[in-house]
Amino acid sequence: MEKILSKEEIADLLSAVRHGDISLDQEFGESDGVAPAVGGKRLRAEECNLFRADGPEGWKLQNFDLVLDSFSHNYAMALSTRFQRAVSIKLDAMESMTFEALLQRLSGRGAIGILQVEPLNGGGLLIYDEQLSYSLVEIVLGGSSEATISVPNRMMSAIELNVLRDVIVSACPELNKGFRQLIEIDSTLVKVVSNLRLLNFVMPEAGVVTARFRVVIDSLEGDITLVLPHAALEPLQRQQSNKSVPVSEMQNSKWRNLVCEELEQMSVELEAQLATLSLRVRDILNFQTGDVIELDCDPDTPLQVKVEGRPKFKAMAGVQGSKKAIRILGRIPYGG
Repeated sequence: MEKILSKEEIADLLSAVRHGDISLDQEFGESDGVAPAVGGKRLRAEECNLFRADGPEGWKLQNFDLVLDSFSHNYAMALSTRFQRAVSIKLDAMESMTFEALLQRLSGRGAIGILQVEPLNGGGLLIYDEQLSYSLVEIVLGGSSEATISVPNRMMSAIELNVLRDVIVSACPELNKGFRQLIEIDSTLVKVVSNLRLLNFVMPEAGVVTARFRVVIDSLEGDITLVLPHAALEPLQRQQSNKSVPVSEMQNSKWRNLVCEELEQMSVELEAQLATLSLRVRDILNFQTGDVIELDCDPDTPLQVKVEGRPKFKAMAGVQGSKKAIRILGRIPYGG
């Protein structure tokens, strides 16, 4: 572990900066990244950005990968049914970044679906890259998915965006199904555009989560990127924190659930008893066919239903179809 600067060393450093001994604009060599000596010490400078988190470790929502996997699987099935072709959609990467960094990555020539996601605030985006966008237009209009599509060097026209509208709309119910593991949402398509820079989605410095999916339709390939602002997902993050339970309690809960499931599958002996009668062995040995045994109870007297020999219910005797049956009247109180 490297030594932390002492108060004296910090004072020397600030004094050197204030008197111009160290330039704030000075660049240090990449080989060592070591600043000039201050107070007899050499200080190592390391880049530190407090405002940007690249990668899912910077901002994380538990089990969000399950939502994304479910969405990709269901959307692939929906497109396969729609186009009558083999469609594969796989989660390729998930990142956390500023919205400005995302804008720098986009080519700005594909279709972008702007979503309203209730009850989450901030909405969302479905970004189809230019290769996939023009390929989907070709397929929707009856073209082949075997040939390579030539991507023109221009923005998509309003007609082409309108052709893709139903394809993007069909993603909304699949996104709802994926989020059902965390929360019930209702996502709807608000608008389809081709230039995200002209929209006021979120502030450039705002954080967003991006999930990139690789789409393969026969020999055609492309990417879909789902974008959701941190602000929209933070209520779910807080909700997960509030619902967190100790590991021991979770293990006990799993054990109880397992025991309950196994108990429900157990076979037990069920016995319906109308009355009891005490007889001498000599009388039982003298029984003949056709003898009538008096039970000393009314025919409408409720039966006592025993489960594994323990009285549990009261019931009435009857017939269901061609079989004898009983109808449960109610429970016998514990100890009754």
